[in-house]
Amino acid sequence: MQKSEKGLWPDWHELRRLMALMLPLYIGNLLHMGMGVTDTVVAGWKGELDLAAVGMGFSIVGTVMVACGAVLTILSAMISRLRGAGADSKSGLILNNGKVLAVCLCVFELLVIFAGSYVFCFTTDNPQLADMAQLYVWYMLPGVPAHLFMRVIMGNFEGYGQTRPAMVVSFCGLVLNIPLNYALVFGAGPFPELGGAGCGLATAIINWAMCLLMLAIMLGSSQHRRRAVQMLAWRAVDWRLVRHTFKLGLPVGVASLCEMSFFCLVTLIIAPLGERAVSAQQVAINVSGIIFMLPLSLSIAASIRAAYHVGAHRAAAFSAMVRTLFMVTYALVTVMMIFTIIFRRDIVGLYTDSAEIVEVASLLLIYCAVYQIADATQALMSGLLRGCHDTPVITWSNLISYWLVGFPLSYILIRTDLIVPAMGPAGAWISFIVALSLTALILTFRYRYTRRKIFPGC
Repeated sequence: MQKSEKGLWPDWHELRRLMALMLPLYIGNLLHMGMGVTDTVVAGWKGELDLAAVGMGFSIVGTVMVACGAVLTILSAMISRLRGAGADSKSGLILNNGKVLAVCLCVFELLVIFAGSYVFCFTTDNPQLADMAQLYVWYMLPGVPAHLFMRVIMGNFEGYGQTRPAMVVSFCGLVLNIPLNYALVFGAGPFPELGGAGCGLATAIINWAMCLLMLAIMLGSSQHRRRAVQMLAWRAVDWRLVRHTFKLGLPVGVASLCEMSFFCLVTLIIAPLGERAVSAQQVAINVSGIIFMLPLSLSIAASIRAAYHVGAHRAAAFSAMVRTLFMVTYALVTVMMIFTIIFRRDIVGLYTDSAEIVEVASLLLIYCAVYQIADATQALMSGLLRGCHDTPVITWSNLISYWLVGFPLSYILIRTDLIVPAMGPAGAWISFIVALSLTALILTFRYRYTRRKIFPGC
């Protein structure tokens, strides 16, 4: 293994392990993202108002849901580290108290989303747009508990290096989401015509269907049934463990909140520029999210493998995994960048037939392609730091990059002539590139420090 550590080629053993983890995650994330694409496409078919409402509504609910769910992603790294150390008998206890943490997060999330649903009237002069965006958010609320509990169950499977169940569940969710979305947006049979707001209700229903299916898979598995029973059991809460899990996961959640809120609130800055600008931004953000599923999936795989090697004290295997991870990621992301630039108009055309939106969104996709290297780097560094249980820096890097630098810069570039003539939506993407590059730089330096601390001389 030491020879492999110093080589210039991927470690084929680690490559197989990473691909076994990453590919189902990637497919599952794409399928899950496909539900967001379905929302955007169906809302776009309904009209520009509906598409803009979904974009504005998701800027609130999506931000909070992703942030709270991100807190629970630390469960997979905790369980994987226990496996590496040969102490995975404690996994059931981790899951049971993870469930308690999910309940606490659920109460917080519901309150924040409901309060946030009242901001739309202050961000747009169109009362119809504000009302539909608010209704979209309200329809999403019932799906919040299912989303968080499913994240706990996924932590079990991912911690044991099994990512296929999430892929299967995401596929089922997408298959159900397409007709349900159409029925609730346009009205069909017993379903009312809710317009863009119907996308929110469809998502809530799908979240519960996916959660129950994931739980059924866990209960039906001879390998995982015992931990499922332990997870569901009513027992005295170990608040020390809950606090420890929260302490490790909170920086990840806050970092996700900083990132998601930055991206989504920029949409609110763009809102006064009109429905066309908001719609173009929503399409570009959606495409960017699809591309990001690749580094995100590799980031999750990296956190699982890193935690396992740290738990097992395998320095050479850790180094081989990191080298292989970056070689594969940059090769794949480069291909995605080229594809996005070449086919940007065709991609936007899948969302809308409005020539004006296609023109604006096509330009935004060029910026989207440019920032992929920085985005992939920060995602992978974040995953490695999670695997090493060094998470606080993830929060601080995102706070600095997105809010102290990126957000003020986005407002200046989008709405003012302070630096250059007001750029509109394009200014948002310049600020994205700057913020992501800064985040990647900070996390890279921290990762190098943490790696030397865990594996001296590595």
